Amino acid sequence: MNFCHAIVQAAQQNPHRMALSIPQADSNYQTSDDVTYSQLLDRAATIQSGLARQGLTRGDKVLVLATPGIALYALVIALLGAGMVPVLIDRGMSRARLMAALKASDAKAAVGERNILRLWWLFPPLWRLPRLALDRKAPGVQVLPIPESASGPAFQCLAVAPDHHGLITFTSGSTGLPKGADRTHNSLIEQHRAIRAHWPDQQDDLDSPCFPVLVLHNLCCGISTLMPATNLAHPGQANAERILEQLQQNPVTRIACAPAYLARLIRAGQASDTTLPGIRSVVVGGSTISEELAQSCQSLFPNAHVRIVYGSTEAEPIADIDLPELLQDGQQGEGHLVGKPADMVELRIISPNQPTEDATQIDNDTPRPGRIGEILVSGPHVLQGYVDNPDANRENKIPREHGGVWHRTGDAGYLDEHGRIWLVGRMKDALHSGEHTRYPYPTEKALDRLPGVVRSALLPPLKQGKTDSILVVEGRPEIRALRDTLNQNGFQTTRIYRVKAMPVDGRHNSKIDRQALITMIRKKRLKPYLDLAEGGLEDA
Repeated sequence: MNFCHAIVQAAQQNPHRMALSIPQADSNYQTSDDVTYSQLLDRAATIQSGLARQGLTRGDKVLVLATPGIALYALVIALLGAGMVPVLIDRGMSRARLMAALKASDAKAAVGERNILRLWWLFPPLWRLPRLALDRKAPGVQVLPIPESASGPAFQCLAVAPDHHGLITFTSGSTGLPKGADRTHNSLIEQHRAIRAHWPDQQDDLDSPCFPVLVLHNLCCGISTLMPATNLAHPGQANAERILEQLQQNPVTRIACAPAYLARLIRAGQASDTTLPGIRSVVVGGSTISEELAQSCQSLFPNAHVRIVYGSTEAEPIADIDLPELLQDGQQGEGHLVGKPADMVELRIISPNQPTEDATQIDNDTPRPGRIGEILVSGPHVLQGYVDNPDANRENKIPREHGGVWHRTGDAGYLDEHGRIWLVGRMKDALHSGEHTRYPYPTEKALDRLPGVVRSALLPPLKQGKTDSILVVEGRPEIRALRDTLNQNGFQTTRIYRVKAMPVDGRHNSKIDRQALITMIRKKRLKPYLDLAEGGLEDA
């Protein structure tokens, strides 16, 4: 079993089909680097030879330090095929989280691009590692020793055990220290199957995803990928005008993107009266989407089947919903409607106080409509654990008697009478007032519909023993409407702050970074905009 076997099969069936087209930043994205399936495997085979010359072997963990491009994907394929373990670090991390991830990686070498590796001296965890560039050397960085050969070596796709480490991807650490998600070869294969079942592909597809890891799925499908002409480390800052031009000039049939990226495309399309009728499938993931964004999708993609996917690093997909159903029913319940669980997903919803030591009790539980609690998922595509992190495994994984685990998503939600999932917030963001526990999404959704509100975030009280929650708003809302909406939702005494722009997660730029807001308030970087407890205004 090796995840790369599907890529090898795709290359054998369509060797001359374009695998990847990568617009080049150094030409202002006006030129691209293209590679066919057979050429990509040839590059990967050559890299494998260089890795072997360096003394790296099956099971070794290797830090991959490169931007999304042909070199990156050839390197990842080379490592996977040889039974080595690529370790991928999220570029959106803060320096402190990046240092923690590098330290926890347990890598034997760092391989990638010169422009990234040359900064090795800034990161002490890299000091002890061999640093090998795929392009050019730099002080303290050697070039990977790749042999010159007329015919070139053959690509190796070694047999590995199902639980052999495949990819290790460090999560952003927004809820604590970064955790190394263990994507075994079996879980990579099952995740590929799960995605394909819910997002079928056609052989003439040209996909343009803003999620770099999704390219590996495309390569297994044997379809072509055109990467967006932008820096994907910051999807919420994408050059939408340039991307629209790229999408118009190429026969792209489908895209996958985060809400922040999609919002920029739609705004740019509306400003220039642009539509993309050739795109027949759009998948949105990484966060829930606003009512306004959902309603505007068809203006840019008039012929597309649009669906919103709910999932996570550890379980992708969990559920999905088509846009027409979301538009029809999304305002009829509390929170955000994310659809029915995927076919391969087992789901449970447990109360906050329910013991989790006994997986059998969870197995035998039957989800009841309307009961709010933590969402647990299980299935063949759900990652079984984190690498070298027993504390994270104890906190997030519940072993099942006959194999597999229940993964604790940390999301609070409920099922409706149609078996669909509604999200009401993160468990850690619960707002407690006496005997009442509320979650932020339902009230935030009501607030976001008010004139002048761009986005809102309800936060728990900063001081222990306090019951007053905190509201942060982006925009210039009408005060009475804010007060009335808060009162209607049971928030009688809430201090309000205003920000120019909500801080968001580093990966998808779409989820509100609530911890960043709390830090800003504690450090007095925000002044109160309104204090309902005192009944007065403190206009900042």
